[in-house]
Amino acid sequence: MQYQYGSSVGNVIAGGNGYGSNTSQLSMPYGLYFDTFSNSLIISNNNLPRIVWWRVGDYNGTIVAGNDSTSLNGPFGVSLDPMGNIYVADMPNHRIQFFRSGQFVGRTIAGITGVNGTNASVFNRPRWVTLDKQLNLYVCDTENHRVQMFRRY
Repeated sequence: MQYQYGSSVGNVIAGGNGYGSNTSQLSMPYGLYFDTFSNSLIISNNNLPRIVWWRVGDYNGTIVAGNDSTSLNGPFGVSLDPMGNIYVADMPNHRIQFFRSGQFVGRTIAGITGVNGTNASVFNRPRWVTLDKQLNLYVCDTENHRVQMFRRY
């Protein structure tokens, strides 16, 4: 089965105003999560590095996580839980960062900052993160060629 869309031309709905750090610009967006509740995109802006919340139809995004270099190094995958907390695969730091809703500074919930390896407590360049309905965390541990699951409790 082949899917087709109404047009072969996309519409820019976030960024598109050149590379930069203004709220109307993005800098190497890598990860993307669509929040149906707020009709918004949560975008990992890899090069700056920070997470931007961009309501569909708005001209500007809002920085919601990673406002300094100690919070994120190179965010890739991003996910959101029902409480509005943000989970980020911080690839070069070999960790998963958790940002409580409304907080700019995150904490490491999986992996060890700056340490890579092959045992189950570390990652090697994780690139994607997602949650199931029980809020168990799944991580694509890219260079270890595996997916790890972390139970919520």
